[in-house]
Amino acid sequence: MNQVTAPASPSLPSPLTQQSLVLHIKQCFDSLPRQVRLAAGFVLDHPHEVAVMSMREQARLAGIPPSTMTRLAKFLGMAGYDDIREVFKNNLRSRSNEYSQRAHGLVELNQKIGETALALDVANNAIAHIQALCSADTLAAIVRAVKILSASRTIYCLGLRSSFPVAFQFSHVSEYFAKNITLIDGAGESGMMKIMHQAGSRDALFVCCIAPYSRRAVSIAGHLAKAGVKLIAITDSDSSPIARMAAETILVGKQNASFFDTLVPAFLVSEILVALMAATAKVDVKASVSETEKNLWSMGEWWGAEDAELPRLRPRKNDN
Repeated sequence: MNQVTAPASPSLPSPLTQQSLVLHIKQCFDSLPRQVRLAAGFVLDHPHEVAVMSMREQARLAGIPPSTMTRLAKFLGMAGYDDIREVFKNNLRSRSNEYSQRAHGLVELNQKIGETALALDVANNAIAHIQALCSADTLAAIVRAVKILSASRTIYCLGLRSSFPVAFQFSHVSEYFAKNITLIDGAGESGMMKIMHQAGSRDALFVCCIAPYSRRAVSIAGHLAKAGVKLIAITDSDSSPIARMAAETILVGKQNASFFDTLVPAFLVSEILVALMAATAKVDVKASVSETEKNLWSMGEWWGAEDAELPRLRPRKNDN
């Protein structure tokens, strides 16, 4: 009987750090058997658990046999799963007390009732997501992303469905000082012809894509990646289709107390990226912003003192 062997995998990076191993897993992800992808997805999505939990505990959480974790290590070119865990352990040791600095001072929701409790729950949830963005790994990824964006000939901005506001905000604010921004807008196919004919290795794509992932966004991002465009991805998982194509991935939380996913962390990341781009820009940002504001005022875009006085609202019956 013929022996089944693992498909060829890209050679292990050197030096082998958590960052390089994660990139290696993402590169191999599509070539892995379906069951092994579950193990790979767990490693990408739960780095802390990989470092502190046993292989059997991790396999139980992932819903797969422990042997699948070993198979993953073999497919990656490693002797066993303990080699993967050791990489993540070393990274955790280097960050010392980072994980103990989470979510201090949150309000005790069980002391509140009704609408106030719900409002506080949503707000505290956003605070926790924002605190998670302050990890050393995430901040380093943001800095690396800014360097790619700042060096690009053209920055395309993509976000469809619920992610569109994040891409629009990034594009809108960047255009106050940057002249190389193109928003890919589904309405009227704005920006589509440019990416079909002009995008290349000198360009970057800022893309926000959060589960459930837009099939169209993944398709457009894939087209640009094949053209050599560098993807800067804001997404919720290292195993997402966007992350697996990205030159730099910034992970954000999305869980919310309500039925919908929160975009607060994604918005904040986009604003941090713009702020750092402006702070490191080679152009005169102050002059560019002032000129943009002047033009917007002259076009009558904003409400001014010369506009007609608004009608006074009638007081309600219970008003004093």
